Order: sequence, then structure tokens, then C-alpha cells
Amino acid sequence: NIKMRLFIAEKPELAKAITTGLSGTVQREDGYFKVGNDLVTWAYGHILGLADPESYDEKYKSWKVEDLPFQIDIDNFKYIPKDSSKKQLNIIVDLINNKDIKTIVNAGDNDEEGQILVDEILAYADNKKPVQRVLISDLTEKGVKKALQEIKSNDDFKGLSDSGFARSQADWLVGLNLTRAYTTLAQAQGYQGVLSVGRVQTPILGLVVARD
Repeated sequence: NIKMRLFIAEKPELAKAITTGLSGTVQREDGYFKVGNDLVTWAYGHILGLADPESYDEKYKSWKVEDLPFQIDIDNFKYIPKDSSKKQLNIIVDLINNKDIKTIVNAGDNDEEGQILVDEILAYADNKKPVQRVLISDLTEKGVKKALQEIKSNDDFKGLSDSGFARSQADWLVGLNLTRAYTTLAQAQGYQGVLSVGRVQTPILGLVVARD
């Protein structure tokens, strides 16, 4: 019974760099590398996205002020595969569930986005295996080897993960609820088009207008 690790990198070039720091011959497979007892796969940035409001309730297909704010369980946001990366997502999920894989290594970039784009894949795959975290900023062989010697538990980054998920979900809640509210009210007054409101975009636009 082989004990294998699965590294999930944020992007292909990081996956390739990781292989240089592992011992063993590098074999290229479909959607991952095999190096000794390690497998290295990759995402293409975010390969899952937050689902549209109508996937929670059909009535949200039409924009109505009385349906706002959306009545959804915010503890159970739905994530759905992006069309462009469904094949790679399926490969990653199959590898996570491979019985020979005993440990998963989150190899997202060293920031909130990097943390959650791998964590959301693990949640989507309903992973129950132990997860480690490697932080690689130097992609040279020496840099990768040093980072691999300093692997930590992914649990140490739960705060970073929670922060990243909270921010992306806040963007969704603020952006979609308020865009629909403003647009629907404006269209009732004869406005043509969509009034886009965003958690970051709108305050920044306000600052630019105020300064101008």
C-alpha cells in the first residue's frame, strides 16, 4: 500500500516548478505529473465559481425588488465548475479520491486567493484526507526544495481561508443584491441598461467622482 501525496498547484507553471524539488523521475500524465511517490496536479486559477441566484431558487431568474435580498443559506454557498476547466476539475477530484493518495498539499499562491482556490476544490470534492500547505514564492529548484522542507498544516491557514471566502461571498451578496435593486428601480423610471454596484467598485467610483 503506497502512501502518496497529491500537490494541487494554483497554475501549471507552479506545478512544473514543484516537480523540480521532488525526488524521482518526472512522468507527464493527463492533467498531472507523477514524481516518485508524489503526484502534482494544477488548477487554472479559480476553476469553481459562486453559483447564480437562480440555482438556489427558480424565482430569482426574473429581477424583482420584492425578492431582495436573496433568501439563501449563507453557510452553504454553492460553487459550480467553470465550463473552461471542467475536465481538469474532474481529474483533480479523481486524484483526491484515489485510495493511494493519503495526504493532499495545498500549493496555492501565498495569499487569500491562492488559499481559497485550492480549499474550494477540496470542499467541492468533499475531501476528508489530511491537508498540508506549502508556500512557494521562489520557483527555482533551490527555492522549491526549501519551501518543501517547510510544509505546514493547512489548518494553520484557516483564518486566511475564512477571510478569503468571506470577502468573495460578500462581493457576491453586495454586488448581486444591489445591482438588481438599483437596476430594477432605475428601469421603472425609464432607465435603459444595468446599474452595476460592487463592494469595491462603487466606493472607488464614488471617490473618483468626489475628487473630480
